[in-house]
Amino acid sequence: MLTDLRSQLRGTLTIPADAHYDNARAVWNGMIDKRPAAIVHAQGVADVIATVRFARQQKLTLAVRGGGHNVAGHGTCDGGLVLDLSPMRSVHVDPIRKTARVEGGATWKQFDRETQAFGLATPGGLVSSTGVGGLTLGGGFGYLSRLYGMVSDNLVSVDVVTANGALVVTSEKDNAELFWGLRGGGGNFGVATSFKFMLHDVGPVYGGLILFPFEMARAVLQRYREATAAAPDALTLYAGLLPSPTGAKVVGLVVGYMGPEDAGRAAIQPIRDLGTPLLDTVTTISYCQLQQQMDAAYPKGMRNYWKSSYLSGLPDAALDLFINSVKSAPTPLCQMIIEHYGGAMGRLPKDATAFDHRDAQYNVMILGLSTDDNHDAPNAEWACKVWDQTRPFSTGGAYVNYLGEGEDVRSAYSTATKYDRLVALKRKYDPENLFRLNQNVRP
Repeated sequence: MLTDLRSQLRGTLTIPADAHYDNARAVWNGMIDKRPAAIVHAQGVADVIATVRFARQQKLTLAVRGGGHNVAGHGTCDGGLVLDLSPMRSVHVDPIRKTARVEGGATWKQFDRETQAFGLATPGGLVSSTGVGGLTLGGGFGYLSRLYGMVSDNLVSVDVVTANGALVVTSEKDNAELFWGLRGGGGNFGVATSFKFMLHDVGPVYGGLILFPFEMARAVLQRYREATAAAPDALTLYAGLLPSPTGAKVVGLVVGYMGPEDAGRAAIQPIRDLGTPLLDTVTTISYCQLQQQMDAAYPKGMRNYWKSSYLSGLPDAALDLFINSVKSAPTPLCQMIIEHYGGAMGRLPKDATAFDHRDAQYNVMILGLSTDDNHDAPNAEWACKVWDQTRPFSTGGAYVNYLGEGEDVRSAYSTATKYDRLVALKRKYDPENLFRLNQNVRP
């Protein structure tokens, strides 16, 4: 059976008997340990079409992998077929029209390298090894989002192979309803083989990390609340209760100011006025350095269990909950991260794209992290308990890219009307739910 598929491919096919199988099946989250029957390493759209048709005809479970960063492990499966897009990672930049076309297997590190050669960029993620495809299809938030919108807001077009093996070109003019759904609807409607993005002029930025002792956590988070309330669109601030490089708990701020150093210094001066930090790396750096500065903290193979909630604000009671939760976490690597939204991403109408909850001011991530499988259960229990305790401060919604296994995908969409539009698209393009290993919208 697999011999028939292999004969149709320009790329390679890996099976369990191959020496490199274990390396080929590994994904970013070390908690995910699945054994597919075969892995297709696609070299182009023809390989994608052949694999999709084969999986449908043979009624095989199909997992689609871009960067492999999905925390729930949707980029792999047990006993089925994995379509690995990572060989498809070319980036073509048009510096005149300020656009870039990127294949579905590229990471943000690869994309940024090519666009920054021309002093251009589009919003990307916080960790540069994240895949372009997965982040974009779920909406996508990054350092540039307050200035230029979500990643998906910057799409010009998407090429997607649907469940019947057809390549469909989508844009505001072509297959516009599917284009709407691809911008926040996740991987429900097919395999995105390429994306075309708008680019923006992005030169050196003012960014880095500031760490304070954990004992200052309440004061730092209160100042973070004040700073974000007054922040210009050019300033993105993340706050974290997390371990330092030495292992001690600290409170930290990740800074990205998209402009000159003097303006950036003024924007974050109230934070520096709190006192002498343990570490302050904020200076003028390249955009690529900004995008990669957190990579080492979230390496491939770390065991990850996540929960998240959108927040309408950061009252003191919420800050106290976050601080006490991290203080009592079961493992030293457990942490909580607060993302500040707003700006350009909040100014589009809610129904402009499938991505939702544009009115949320913050998103809190509850990260149960470890390098030891003995910690998996207590970390998951801790994350779920803290998530439940955040409900009084939550908007009730969730970010589709942070949804874990078994969570209700409808929480990522604020209205039944929006969810029903996604269901209608699913029925049209994937009525048998071939693409179900994702934050699944059922047909």
